[in-house]
Amino acid sequence: MSSILPSFLEKYAEVVKKKNSILCVGLDPALPVQRMRQVIPNDDRLEFMRRIILDVAPFTSVIKMNRQYLIGLTVDEIRQLNITIHQQGMLSIIDHKLADIGSSNISAIFWFKEEGFDAFTFNPYGGNIEEATRMAHEKKLGIIVITLMSNPQAIIQKLLNIYAIPFFLHIAEICKVAKSDGCMIGAGSHIQLIDVAQIKQNIGNNAIALVPLMGPHKESAKNVILHFGDKAMISVGGAILYSDDPPLKACQFQEEFNTYREKVNQRSFGVLNNL
Repeated sequence: MSSILPSFLEKYAEVVKKKNSILCVGLDPALPVQRMRQVIPNDDRLEFMRRIILDVAPFTSVIKMNRQYLIGLTVDEIRQLNITIHQQGMLSIIDHKLADIGSSNISAIFWFKEEGFDAFTFNPYGGNIEEATRMAHEKKLGIIVITLMSNPQAIIQKLLNIYAIPFFLHIAEICKVAKSDGCMIGAGSHIQLIDVAQIKQNIGNNAIALVPLMGPHKESAKNVILHFGDKAMISVGGAILYSDDPPLKACQFQEEFNTYREKVNQRSFGVLNNL
């Protein structure tokens, strides 16, 4: 072991082994007044989130909370959610997409730790990936750097070149040098299998890949598992949260991803792409 306390990568490897799951549940509860569909039954976010945590725990390795859906909750309330997550043998990520100068970043990282998270997501466009990674590791937190986003406008991250390579691959290279814990790869029509392969090549073997499973873009899960294996982390949100049976849905996703993992472990890549 590289340190007295296990790193986030070591924790993730252990929980994947214990849970036999690379499923990450995106816990992003929308109130009924926020939108017309995919909302929680009432205004009690805390009880809804606590119930989901307990429901999906047998099938899930990680809970990921988007900061935009936590606004209005207190540090103590978030800490209690994270205590429940850890009691159920899972890890917790705050999808904060942190992006600021160093003094502001270190303040945010302090509060991530106070809230009880194990890792956070980081927006790299300030260019300070190495500094933020060092700050995260000093607080014993993992850092997952956004590398290629899901929204269609993010194709600019592929079209823009830095030092003669696409910007998203430049980010992956910096993550490798910085020893960041992982990359975040979106799901969208502009993200191809070759992009995932190139990210894996540039970021190396000591990083996870977090990818959201979004609607018609289910191929993204297979692509990431193909290249990252058990270092893949597939995030599913609304399809579980707003289903009639969240535990059943989580179980189904766990089984589906495990089918892909088994094919990769057997090196049956042709079979994998035909699933």
